[in-house]
Amino acid sequence: MNEHRLAFALGMFCLAPLTMAQQDFDAVEVTVHDVAGGVKYLEGSGGNIGLLAGADGVFLIDDQYAPLTDKIVAAVRTVSDQPIRFVINTHMHPDHTGGNENLGRLGAMIVGHDNVRAQMAKAGYAEMPPFVTFSEDVTFHINGETVRVFKVPDAHTNGDSFILFENANVIHTGDVFRTTGYPYIDTGNGGSFLGTIRAWDLLIDLSASGTKIIPGHGVATDVNEVRRAREMMLDVRDKVRAAIEAGMTLEQAQGARLTVAHDSRYKSESRLATPEALVAAAYKDLAE
Repeated sequence: MNEHRLAFALGMFCLAPLTMAQQDFDAVEVTVHDVAGGVKYLEGSGGNIGLLAGADGVFLIDDQYAPLTDKIVAAVRTVSDQPIRFVINTHMHPDHTGGNENLGRLGAMIVGHDNVRAQMAKAGYAEMPPFVTFSEDVTFHINGETVRVFKVPDAHTNGDSFILFENANVIHTGDVFRTTGYPYIDTGNGGSFLGTIRAWDLLIDLSASGTKIIPGHGVATDVNEVRRAREMMLDVRDKVRAAIEAGMTLEQAQGARLTVAHDSRYKSESRLATPEALVAAAYKDLAE
C-alpha cells in the first residue's frame, strides 16, 4: 500500500511539468473578463489571472507560463498603462508561477505564502519563487480596494491562499476551487482531500449571495456552485470511508466506481483531476 501511494504521489509530481511541454503557446489567446468592482481576470493557458488596475498600479494574481508573459502584459495594457506592481502566487504550480521571473524583471514584487517558496525549492522547480513571503496573511491597500491575502487549510497544495477583494466582494481561490471538473489534490505537494473540504467551508463562510468567485480554472461563479461541489466531496468521503471500513484496498476502492453519481457533472479530460485520483486522495487522508 505504501509503495502504491508513493508511486501515485510521484506520478502526480512528474505530470505537472508536462503540461507546459505540450502547450502550443503561439496559439494561446489571452482574454480579459470583467467580474465586479474593477476586478477582472485574464484567461489564457494555465490558472486564471486576477487583475485590479488603477492609479496605484496593477495588482495581479498568478501569471501562468513564462512564454505567455508578453501576451499577458499586452492584455493588461488594454486595461491600464500603469506599471505591474504586485503579483500574488496562490500556490506553487508552474501554470500559476511561470511568469514570475519575467514580471519580476519588469519591476513587479512577487508575493506568496512561505510554503510556496519552500515547496518550489523542495520540488526542484525551475520557476522563480516569490520574493516576499508571509506566514498567515497580508493585506494590500491599492486602487481604493482592500485586498486580503491569507493562507487556507492545505487543500490543492500546502501553500494555498485565497485573495479577498473586500469592496468588490470578489474572492480568487487559486486551484483550491475550480469549475472545470473534480478538484486536483496534489498530495505529493501537501494537498489534502479533507483539507479541501475545510477550505471550501471557509470559502462558503466568506461568501454571500452576491459574492463573485474567480476559480483557479474555469469561469467566474458564486457560492452556490461551491455548495454543490462540497456535497459531492462529502458523498465521496463517506463512500471511501465505507470502502476502507469494508477492508477494500486502494485499488479496489478506485475500481468500485465510488464517484459514478457525480461523473456526469465533474469528470473532465484532465489527466490529473480524475475520479481515481480523487478517490486516492480521500483514501490517503481517511486511512491514516
